[in-house]
Amino acid sequence: MPFMRPSRLAACALLSAALLGLGAAAQTLQVPGLVSSKTAQAASSAQDVLSADQAFALIEPAPGAIKNENDQQHLQLQWRIAQGYYLYRDQIKLTDAQGQPLPLNIPPGETLSDAFFGTVQVFHDALNVGAPLPQRAGQWPLQLQWQGCAHAGVCYPPQRQSIAAQQLGLATNSTATTAITASTASTAGTPPVAPPSPPSPPSLLQSLALPASVLIGPLALPTMAVAAFLALFLSQWWARRQQQRHAQPVESLLMHATVLGLLAARLAYIAQWWREYLLPVAQSPAHALALIDIRDGGWNLWAGLVAALAWVIWRARHNAVLRRSTLQALAAGAFIVIAAHALRYWVEAEKPSLPAISFVNAAAASVDLRSYQGQPVVINLWATWCPPCRREMPVLAQAQKEHPDIRFVWVNQGENAQTVVRYLQTMALPPAQVLLDPDQRASAHWQQRGLPSTYFYDAQGELRGTRMGELSRASLAEQLARIATARPASTDNNQKGPQ
Repeated sequence: MPFMRPSRLAACALLSAALLGLGAAAQTLQVPGLVSSKTAQAASSAQDVLSADQAFALIEPAPGAIKNENDQQHLQLQWRIAQGYYLYRDQIKLTDAQGQPLPLNIPPGETLSDAFFGTVQVFHDALNVGAPLPQRAGQWPLQLQWQGCAHAGVCYPPQRQSIAAQQLGLATNSTATTAITASTASTAGTPPVAPPSPPSPPSLLQSLALPASVLIGPLALPTMAVAAFLALFLSQWWARRQQQRHAQPVESLLMHATVLGLLAARLAYIAQWWREYLLPVAQSPAHALALIDIRDGGWNLWAGLVAALAWVIWRARHNAVLRRSTLQALAAGAFIVIAAHALRYWVEAEKPSLPAISFVNAAAASVDLRSYQGQPVVINLWATWCPPCRREMPVLAQAQKEHPDIRFVWVNQGENAQTVVRYLQTMALPPAQVLLDPDQRASAHWQQRGLPSTYFYDAQGELRGTRMGELSRASLAEQLARIATARPASTDNNQKGPQ
């Protein structure tokens, strides 16, 4: 089997990188640690950094934790706090199954000037908290949340645990209450509500949907970039076979058609989003470089294929053998790219909803991602050590100002609060929309190992688009068009002001 010469292989790799913006591939996610090097050195002299479960050990709630007070049952919650660690008083919360907060009897804590939360009350060594038990079966299970830090400078994300009635020895009462409720509903002529049916498994076509990125060893690469490389490799391999068979310059013609297709694909994309490219140029000529900055992955696939096809037909119009051989090679590569494009963007894969993950934001408040449902949401995973993340940050910040109807959320990955706060002093972002994720739970949920990664949800909370790698104004506008809600005409007129 003949193989491409190294020069041809290198050209294919370069062209595939240009075609899909492989130069903008996300930085491989490397965890710099929860604390800075100086903080870690200071902590190591006293003790190793403990896990959250070790630092704040919650004694498992059991039947013995229930106390009778004033003819009402109370649950006693107890923590054992390791030396050098402390729990925040205001971050201890208990909610029922409907998300309603339950009153807690929390003793006063010690006043502490915390580097992240400011002046707070905290607990050392041990903590006992009382909570009245719910009276209705529908309020179970309970959700308990707590959060703490270490004096060495490590700040942990909120910890959560579900408390079921069964583990407290209340299963009989809950079952009886449920049976009485169902019996009453049947007696009143109202049929009992059937439990929700489990979600249906994805269809065969949905299972073929391609993800945004693939892992090749330690590298996280955009899926379409990998498909483009495979397409170019196959087309060049077939072109070389045809060239050896018919003694025609098939490889050369195919390479010229590919280069012309790249140029046409880029120009067509710029024409499609010309406002996003030219408006910044009007403010500063330096922004003209964005026109040739292919790291944003801005290409029009169909314009590129049509241009390449037209070039082959015109250049080989007097040579049927050359034309047929080159078109075969072009079709082989085009098939892979079109198939990958269809499986990536056209196949109606499962639409994951906003995940039920809570974080602490830079304004020292707990935020659940599900609370953003009801408006379009853009979730950006980033880190201060990631150059593409820093380059695209002004674009995202400006887009938030221009699109107040869309909520932008920046979820920092793997860094402590001090590092993020220092970065926010140089990049003006809304503190309430900057979330801390030192354990990288967001990356685990979306199964991403590269930064930056951006996820676009519509107002119904369904995922509509993803982007791995750096965003430009144009590529961001392309994604926002899929999730943006229509604005009333009166709003647009008011924004224009008087004529």
